[in-house]
Amino acid sequence: MDAFVSLPDVDEVVLKGSTKSSIILKEGTAIDLRVVTPESYGAALQYFTGSKEHNIELRNIAIKKGYKLSEYGLYSKESEKQIAGKSEEEIYEKLGLVYIPPELRESRGEIKAAAKNALPELIEVGDLRGDLHMHTNYSEGKESLETMIGEAEALGYEYIAVTDHSRSQRIASGMEIEKLKAQWHEIDKLSKRSKIKILKGSEVEILKDGSLDYPDEVLKELDIVVGAVHSGFSAPEKNDRKNSFCYRKQVS
Repeated sequence: MDAFVSLPDVDEVVLKGSTKSSIILKEGTAIDLRVVTPESYGAALQYFTGSKEHNIELRNIAIKKGYKLSEYGLYSKESEKQIAGKSEEEIYEKLGLVYIPPELRESRGEIKAAAKNALPELIEVGDLRGDLHMHTNYSEGKESLETMIGEAEALGYEYIAVTDHSRSQRIASGMEIEKLKAQWHEIDKLSKRSKIKILKGSEVEILKDGSLDYPDEVLKELDIVVGAVHSGFSAPEKNDRKNSFCYRKQVS
């Protein structure tokens, strides 16, 4: 706890104790740190990652089964003996439910579904087939195009889109048209020996007047355009320009 409340980004120490401390960072984020025994770790993890409504539903189920549920564990109401608490999985199991991932703990029908072993399958990292927004060292990225392609192949991707910053983003080493075309040439070269589809793209800045950072003759050569706004957030919703920002191309 001494180390926690002494972190360099701490602006205010709201509370400091042996099992709980609360701080507010200089950026305004509030953080609580809890310390529990290994026997209570799973119960605490479950309690603090579920919504209030989700946890109320779980406590009601526990009561009906003759238990008491808290962030310290699941206990027998009669003997006060801990029934579960080391892991989240055993908490749900003892309540007659399959494990409910944190993303679903919102009291929106997930508990009834868990009781019937009918929870939906969530998208996992292994389900990702590609990445459509990637920066290389052509702009503000740290790795080369070749390295990025190699990593994408290692992840089992089927495709990637290389979308470095357009020319007006000088702070992010935005690419002038000639540099962009040089990147296209390298993509063509690397595509010949790559196992995956490499799409030519760009994160193109939407300028203050509503126009795009590259002319149409450049945009039409791209497979994908990511529209971006990094400044001028106070600009009006309407302007005199009648532009269309949608550039789409069928890529096999």
